[in-house]
Amino acid sequence: EGLQAQILREFSLWANSTDCDADRIDTFCGLQQLAFMSYLMNGDVFAVLSMKPRPRQPYDLRVRLIEADRVCSPNYRDRLSPGTVLGYKVQSVVQGVETDADGEVIAYWIAGQHPRSFTRLRPQDWKRVEAYGANSGMRNILHIMNRERAGQRRGVPILAPALETLKQMERYAEAETTAALLGAIFTVFVKKG
Repeated sequence: EGLQAQILREFSLWANSTDCDADRIDTFCGLQQLAFMSYLMNGDVFAVLSMKPRPRQPYDLRVRLIEADRVCSPNYRDRLSPGTVLGYKVQSVVQGVETDADGEVIAYWIAGQHPRSFTRLRPQDWKRVEAYGANSGMRNILHIMNRERAGQRRGVPILAPALETLKQMERYAEAETTAALLGAIFTVFVKKG
Protein backbone atom coordinates (compact mmCIF):
# COMPACT_ATOMS: atom_id res chain seq x y z
CA GLU A 1 0.00 0.00 0.00
CA GLY A 2 2.89 2.32 0.76
CA LEU A 3 4.46 1.69 -2.66
CA GLN A 4 1.11 2.19 -4.37
CA ALA A 5 0.60 5.51 -2.58
CA GLN A 6 4.10 6.65 -3.57
CA ILE A 7 3.54 5.72 -7.23
CA LEU A 8 0.23 7.60 -7.21
CA ARG A 9 1.93 10.69 -5.72
CA GLU A 10 4.72 10.58 -8.33
CA PHE A 11 2.30 10.10 -11.22
CA SER A 12 0.07 12.91 -9.93
CA LEU A 13 3.09 15.21 -9.77
CA TRP A 14 3.47 14.80 -13.53
CA ALA A 15 -0.15 14.21 -14.65
CA ASN A 16 -1.87 16.96 -12.66
CA SER A 17 0.45 19.59 -14.08
CA THR A 18 0.41 21.15 -17.54
CA ASP A 19 4.09 20.15 -17.73
CA CYS A 20 3.02 16.75 -19.09
CA ASP A 21 1.69 18.53 -22.21
CA ALA A 22 4.35 19.53 -24.75
CA ASP A 23 2.24 22.64 -25.45
CA ARG A 24 1.85 23.35 -21.69
CA ILE A 25 -1.91 23.80 -21.99
CA ASP A 26 -3.62 20.67 -20.66
CA THR A 27 -3.13 18.28 -17.79
CA PHE A 28 -2.98 14.57 -18.56
CA CYS A 29 -6.76 14.32 -18.00
CA GLY A 30 -7.31 17.15 -20.50
CA LEU A 31 -5.02 15.46 -23.03
CA GLN A 32 -7.02 12.24 -22.72
CA GLN A 33 -10.28 14.11 -23.28
CA LEU A 34 -8.86 15.91 -26.32
CA ALA A 35 -7.43 12.67 -27.74
CA PHE A 36 -10.79 10.93 -27.34
CA MET A 37 -12.66 13.79 -29.04
CA SER A 38 -10.18 13.78 -31.95
CA TYR A 39 -10.48 10.00 -32.22
CA LEU A 40 -14.28 10.24 -32.50
CA MET A 41 -14.22 13.05 -35.06
CA ASN A 42 -11.30 11.90 -37.24
CA GLY A 43 -11.07 8.19 -36.58
CA ASP A 44 -7.60 8.41 -35.10
CA VAL A 45 -5.18 10.71 -33.30
CA PHE A 46 -1.45 10.60 -32.70
CA ALA A 47 0.55 11.30 -29.56
CA VAL A 48 4.26 12.04 -29.95
CA LEU A 49 6.24 11.16 -26.83
CA SER A 50 9.37 13.21 -26.27
CA MET A 51 11.74 14.02 -23.45
CA LYS A 52 12.21 17.67 -22.54
CA PRO A 53 13.54 18.87 -19.17
CA ARG A 54 11.68 21.67 -17.42
CA PRO A 55 12.53 23.53 -14.21
CA ARG A 56 10.97 22.20 -11.00
CA GLN A 57 9.69 19.08 -12.80
CA PRO A 58 11.53 15.82 -12.05
CA TYR A 59 10.00 13.96 -15.03
CA ASP A 60 10.96 14.87 -18.61
CA LEU A 61 8.25 13.00 -20.56
CA ARG A 62 6.08 15.33 -22.69
CA VAL A 63 3.02 14.35 -24.74
CA ARG A 64 2.15 16.24 -27.93
CA LEU A 65 -1.15 15.41 -29.63
CA ILE A 66 -1.12 15.54 -33.43
CA GLU A 67 -4.37 16.00 -35.35
CA ALA A 68 -5.04 13.17 -37.78
CA ASP A 69 -5.14 15.51 -40.82
CA ARG A 70 -1.50 16.45 -40.27
CA VAL A 71 -0.35 12.84 -40.66
CA CYS A 72 -0.21 12.52 -44.43
CA SER A 73 2.15 11.38 -47.14
CA PRO A 74 4.84 13.90 -48.19
CA ASN A 75 3.65 16.17 -51.00
CA TYR A 76 0.24 14.51 -50.51
CA ARG A 77 1.34 11.55 -52.69
CA ASP A 78 1.22 7.96 -51.44
CA ARG A 79 4.13 5.69 -52.41
CA LEU A 80 3.24 2.07 -53.01
CA SER A 81 6.66 0.96 -54.25
CA PRO A 82 10.22 1.42 -52.95
CA GLY A 83 11.86 4.77 -53.54
CA THR A 84 13.33 7.86 -51.92
CA VAL A 85 11.17 10.37 -50.09
CA LEU A 86 12.74 13.59 -48.81
CA GLY A 87 16.12 11.84 -48.55
CA TYR A 88 14.81 8.68 -46.84
CA LYS A 89 14.68 5.29 -48.54
CA VAL A 90 11.15 3.98 -48.07
CA GLN A 91 9.30 0.82 -48.99
CA SER A 92 5.78 2.23 -48.81
CA VAL A 93 4.08 5.37 -47.45
CA VAL A 94 0.27 5.44 -47.47
CA GLN A 95 -1.70 8.20 -45.74
CA GLY A 96 1.42 9.21 -43.82
CA VAL A 97 2.09 5.72 -42.45
CA GLU A 98 5.40 4.22 -43.59
CA THR A 99 5.75 0.44 -43.61
CA ASP A 100 8.61 -1.91 -44.40
CA ALA A 101 8.54 -4.83 -46.89
CA ASP A 102 6.77 -7.03 -44.29
CA GLY A 103 4.02 -4.45 -43.66
CA GLU A 104 5.31 -3.42 -40.23
CA VAL A 105 4.73 0.23 -39.35
CA ILE A 106 8.16 1.85 -38.98
CA ALA A 107 7.47 5.61 -39.19
CA TYR A 108 4.85 8.33 -39.49
CA TRP A 109 5.06 11.47 -41.65
CA ILE A 110 3.73 14.62 -39.99
CA ALA A 111 3.05 17.84 -41.90
CA GLY A 112 4.39 21.02 -40.33
CA GLN A 113 1.01 22.72 -40.71
CA HIS A 114 -2.57 21.60 -41.18
CA PRO A 115 -3.03 20.76 -44.90
CA ARG A 116 -6.08 23.05 -45.17
CA SER A 117 -4.47 25.96 -43.38
CA PHE A 118 -5.17 29.23 -45.16
CA THR A 119 -2.49 31.08 -43.23
CA ARG A 120 0.47 29.20 -44.66
CA LEU A 121 3.24 31.69 -45.32
CA ARG A 122 5.84 29.06 -46.11
CA PRO A 123 5.79 25.85 -48.14
CA GLN A 124 4.55 22.72 -46.42
CA ASP A 125 7.23 20.56 -44.84
CA TRP A 126 7.09 17.06 -43.37
CA LYS A 127 8.84 15.47 -40.43
CA ARG A 128 9.45 11.74 -40.28
CA VAL A 129 8.93 10.29 -36.79
CA GLU A 130 10.13 6.73 -36.31
CA ALA A 131 7.59 4.52 -34.59
CA TYR A 132 10.24 3.15 -32.19
CA GLY A 133 13.43 4.68 -30.80
CA ALA A 134 16.59 3.31 -32.43
CA ASN A 135 18.45 2.91 -29.12
CA SER A 136 15.67 2.29 -26.61
CA GLY A 137 13.18 0.32 -28.70
CA MET A 138 10.44 2.32 -26.94
CA ARG A 139 7.55 3.91 -28.81
CA ASN A 140 8.11 7.46 -30.06
CA ILE A 141 4.54 7.93 -31.21
CA LEU A 142 1.21 6.41 -30.21
CA HIS A 143 -1.41 5.86 -32.89
CA ILE A 144 -4.78 5.88 -31.16
CA MET A 145 -7.39 4.19 -33.34
CA ASN A 146 -9.80 1.27 -33.43
CA ARG A 147 -8.87 -1.23 -36.14
CA GLU A 148 -11.85 -2.84 -37.83
CA ARG A 149 -9.94 -5.17 -40.17
CA ALA A 150 -6.50 -6.68 -40.67
CA GLY A 151 -4.06 -4.48 -42.54
CA GLN A 152 -5.90 -1.28 -41.65
CA ARG A 153 -3.40 1.56 -41.12
CA ARG A 154 -5.68 4.52 -40.33
CA GLY A 155 -8.84 4.99 -38.31
CA VAL A 156 -12.36 5.62 -39.52
CA PRO A 157 -14.49 8.43 -38.02
CA ILE A 158 -17.36 7.16 -35.90
CA LEU A 159 -19.97 8.88 -38.12
CA ALA A 160 -18.52 7.58 -41.41
CA PRO A 161 -21.18 4.86 -41.88
CA ALA A 162 -23.97 7.41 -41.40
CA LEU A 163 -22.56 10.08 -43.73
CA GLU A 164 -24.19 8.68 -46.89
CA THR A 165 -27.60 8.55 -45.20
CA LEU A 166 -27.17 12.10 -43.88
CA LYS A 167 -26.22 13.32 -47.36
CA GLN A 168 -29.32 11.66 -48.86
CA MET A 169 -31.49 13.30 -46.18
CA GLU A 170 -29.93 16.68 -46.98
CA ARG A 171 -30.70 16.24 -50.70
CA TYR A 172 -34.29 15.21 -49.89
CA ALA A 173 -34.80 18.26 -47.65
CA GLU A 174 -33.42 20.56 -50.37
CA ALA A 175 -35.73 19.02 -52.98
CA GLU A 176 -38.78 19.44 -50.71
CA THR A 177 -37.86 23.06 -50.00
CA THR A 178 -37.42 23.80 -53.71
CA ALA A 179 -40.76 22.17 -54.54
CA ALA A 180 -42.54 24.18 -51.84
CA LEU A 181 -40.92 27.39 -53.07
CA LEU A 182 -41.89 26.74 -56.69
CA GLY A 183 -45.44 25.88 -55.58
CA ALA A 184 -45.70 29.21 -53.77
CA ILE A 185 -44.38 31.19 -56.74
CA PHE A 186 -46.74 29.81 -59.37
CA THR A 187 -50.21 31.14 -58.79
CA VAL A 188 -53.16 30.67 -61.14
CA PHE A 189 -55.76 33.37 -61.58
CA VAL A 190 -59.13 32.41 -62.93
CA LYS A 191 -61.16 35.20 -64.60
CA LYS A 192 -64.85 34.91 -65.11
CA GLY A 193 -65.77 36.18 -68.51
